[in-house]
Amino acid sequence: MTKDEISPDVLRQVADEEAIPVLEYDEPLLIITLGDWVDDESDIPGGGTRQGYGYKREWLESSVRKQHYREIGESTCSWWKLSEDSIQQKGIEYVVAAYRGVTRALFRIKPDTWEETFEPDADDGHGRRIGWQFDIVDSGDIFDQVIGEHGHRVEPRPTQNQRYWPW
Repeated sequence: MTKDEISPDVLRQVADEEAIPVLEYDEPLLIITLGDWVDDESDIPGGGTRQGYGYKREWLESSVRKQHYREIGESTCSWWKLSEDSIQQKGIEYVVAAYRGVTRALFRIKPDTWEETFEPDADDGHGRRIGWQFDIVDSGDIFDQVIGEHGHRVEPRPTQNQRYWPW
Protein backbone atom coordinates (compact mmCIF):
# COMPACT_ATOMS: atom_id res chain seq x y z
CA MET A 1 0.00 0.00 0.00
CA THR A 2 1.48 3.34 -1.02
CA LYS A 3 0.97 6.64 0.71
CA ASP A 4 -1.52 7.62 -2.00
CA GLU A 5 -3.61 4.51 -1.25
CA ILE A 6 -3.97 5.16 2.47
CA SER A 7 -7.42 6.39 3.40
CA PRO A 8 -7.92 9.67 5.24
CA ASP A 9 -9.25 7.67 8.21
CA VAL A 10 -5.98 5.72 8.47
CA LEU A 11 -3.93 8.93 8.23
CA ARG A 12 -6.06 10.46 10.98
CA GLN A 13 -5.58 7.30 13.10
CA VAL A 14 -1.81 7.52 12.71
CA ALA A 15 -1.82 11.20 13.63
CA ASP A 16 -4.02 10.51 16.65
CA GLU A 17 -1.80 7.71 18.00
CA GLU A 18 0.28 10.20 19.95
CA ALA A 19 -2.86 11.35 21.77
CA ILE A 20 -3.89 7.82 22.75
CA PRO A 21 -3.68 7.32 26.52
CA VAL A 22 -0.96 5.11 28.02
CA LEU A 23 -2.08 1.64 29.10
CA GLU A 24 -2.88 1.59 32.80
CA TYR A 25 -3.94 -1.90 33.80
CA ASP A 26 -3.00 -3.74 36.99
CA GLU A 27 -3.57 -7.37 36.03
CA PRO A 28 -0.98 -9.54 34.24
CA LEU A 29 -1.04 -9.63 30.44
CA LEU A 30 1.14 -10.97 27.68
CA ILE A 31 1.73 -8.23 25.12
CA ILE A 32 2.77 -9.46 21.68
CA THR A 33 4.16 -6.75 19.42
CA LEU A 34 3.34 -7.51 15.80
CA GLY A 35 5.36 -6.23 12.87
CA ASP A 36 4.11 -5.50 9.39
CA TRP A 37 2.14 -8.28 7.68
CA VAL A 38 4.00 -11.12 5.96
CA ASP A 39 2.16 -13.56 3.68
CA ASP A 40 3.20 -17.01 4.89
CA GLU A 41 0.82 -19.94 5.17
CA SER A 42 1.56 -21.94 8.32
CA ASP A 43 -0.07 -24.17 10.91
CA ILE A 44 -1.51 -22.79 14.13
CA PRO A 45 -2.47 -24.53 17.38
CA GLY A 46 -5.64 -26.57 17.12
CA GLY A 47 -4.93 -27.79 13.61
CA GLY A 48 -5.82 -24.64 11.69
CA THR A 49 -3.82 -22.73 9.10
CA ARG A 50 -3.09 -19.02 8.95
CA GLN A 51 -2.35 -17.10 5.80
CA GLY A 52 0.35 -14.91 7.31
CA TYR A 53 1.53 -13.14 10.41
CA GLY A 54 1.96 -9.58 11.59
CA TYR A 55 -0.42 -6.67 11.23
CA LYS A 56 -2.00 -5.23 8.09
CA ARG A 57 -2.06 -1.43 7.80
CA GLU A 58 -5.72 -1.41 6.81
CA TRP A 59 -6.48 -2.79 10.27
CA LEU A 60 -5.45 0.57 11.76
CA GLU A 61 -9.00 1.72 11.06
CA SER A 62 -11.12 0.59 14.01
CA SER A 63 -14.14 -0.54 11.97
CA VAL A 64 -11.92 -2.66 9.71
CA ARG A 65 -9.88 -4.07 12.61
CA LYS A 66 -13.01 -5.34 14.34
CA GLN A 67 -13.86 -7.41 11.26
CA HIS A 68 -10.43 -9.07 11.35
CA TYR A 69 -9.98 -10.06 15.01
CA ARG A 70 -9.80 -13.75 14.00
CA GLU A 71 -6.84 -13.08 11.64
CA ILE A 72 -5.13 -10.90 14.24
CA GLY A 73 -5.59 -13.66 16.83
CA GLU A 74 -4.14 -16.25 14.47
CA SER A 75 -1.14 -13.99 13.97
CA THR A 76 -0.75 -13.51 17.72
CA CYS A 77 -1.26 -17.08 19.01
CA SER A 78 1.94 -18.68 17.73
CA TRP A 79 4.93 -19.40 17.56
CA TRP A 80 6.88 -17.67 20.32
CA LYS A 81 10.00 -18.32 22.40
CA LEU A 82 8.10 -18.27 25.66
CA SER A 83 7.57 -20.55 28.60
CA GLU A 84 4.09 -21.92 29.26
CA ASP A 85 5.13 -22.37 32.91
CA SER A 86 6.17 -18.70 33.23
CA ILE A 87 2.92 -17.50 31.66
CA GLN A 88 0.86 -19.66 34.03
CA GLN A 89 2.96 -18.76 37.11
CA LYS A 90 2.39 -15.07 36.37
CA GLY A 91 -1.36 -15.74 36.20
CA ILE A 92 -1.63 -14.53 32.61
CA GLU A 93 -4.97 -15.33 31.00
CA TYR A 94 -5.09 -12.62 28.32
CA VAL A 95 -2.87 -11.80 25.34
CA VAL A 96 -2.76 -8.37 23.72
CA ALA A 97 -1.81 -7.78 20.10
CA ALA A 98 0.07 -4.48 19.81
CA TYR A 99 1.18 -2.69 16.67
CA ARG A 100 3.26 0.49 16.45
CA GLY A 101 3.18 0.82 20.23
CA VAL A 102 -0.62 0.69 20.58
CA THR A 103 -2.82 -2.14 21.86
CA ARG A 104 -5.04 -3.36 19.00
CA ALA A 105 -6.81 -6.59 20.00
CA LEU A 106 -7.40 -8.77 23.07
CA PHE A 107 -7.56 -12.56 23.32
CA ARG A 108 -8.08 -15.07 26.11
CA ILE A 109 -5.79 -18.10 26.10
CA LYS A 110 -7.97 -21.21 26.05
CA PRO A 111 -6.87 -23.39 28.97
CA ASP A 112 -5.06 -26.62 28.15
CA THR A 113 -4.53 -25.77 24.47
CA TRP A 114 -0.77 -25.20 24.59
CA GLU A 115 1.22 -26.67 21.73
CA GLU A 116 4.89 -26.54 20.89
CA THR A 117 6.98 -26.84 17.79
CA PHE A 118 10.68 -27.01 17.18
CA GLU A 119 12.61 -25.20 14.47
CA PRO A 120 15.91 -27.08 14.12
CA ASP A 121 17.42 -24.34 11.93
CA ALA A 122 16.67 -21.47 14.34
CA ASP A 123 19.28 -18.69 14.12
CA ASP A 124 19.84 -18.67 17.87
CA GLY A 125 20.11 -22.46 18.17
CA HIS A 126 17.04 -22.55 20.41
CA GLY A 127 14.18 -23.65 18.18
CA ARG A 128 11.47 -24.44 20.75
CA ARG A 129 8.36 -22.29 20.23
CA ILE A 130 4.92 -22.39 21.86
CA GLY A 131 1.43 -21.40 20.82
CA TRP A 132 -2.13 -21.64 22.10
CA GLN A 133 -5.72 -21.52 20.99
CA PHE A 134 -7.65 -18.37 21.81
CA ASP A 135 -11.02 -16.75 22.28
CA ILE A 136 -11.62 -13.25 20.92
CA VAL A 137 -12.42 -10.66 23.60
CA ASP A 138 -14.19 -7.73 21.95
CA SER A 139 -16.30 -6.30 24.76
CA GLY A 140 -16.52 -6.02 28.54
CA ASP A 141 -14.52 -4.30 31.27
CA ILE A 142 -11.14 -5.84 30.43
CA PHE A 143 -11.56 -5.01 26.74
CA ASP A 144 -12.51 -1.41 27.58
CA GLN A 145 -9.49 -0.99 29.89
CA VAL A 146 -6.91 -2.61 27.60
CA ILE A 147 -8.18 -1.86 24.07
CA GLY A 148 -11.25 0.37 24.04
CA GLU A 149 -12.16 2.21 20.86
CA HIS A 150 -8.63 3.31 19.87
CA GLY A 151 -6.23 1.20 21.94
CA HIS A 152 -3.71 2.31 24.54
CA ARG A 153 -0.05 3.19 24.09
CA VAL A 154 2.65 0.90 25.45
CA GLU A 155 6.32 1.79 25.50
CA PRO A 156 8.07 0.21 22.54
CA ARG A 157 10.85 -2.28 23.14
CA PRO A 158 12.56 -2.81 19.79
CA THR A 159 14.52 -5.88 20.94
CA GLN A 160 11.47 -7.86 22.10
CA ASN A 161 8.33 -9.03 20.32
CA GLN A 162 6.62 -10.11 23.50
CA ARG A 163 6.63 -9.08 27.11
CA TYR A 164 4.85 -9.54 30.35
CA TRP A 165 2.65 -6.76 31.77
CA PRO A 166 3.01 -5.09 34.19
CA TRP A 167 6.77 -4.79 34.20
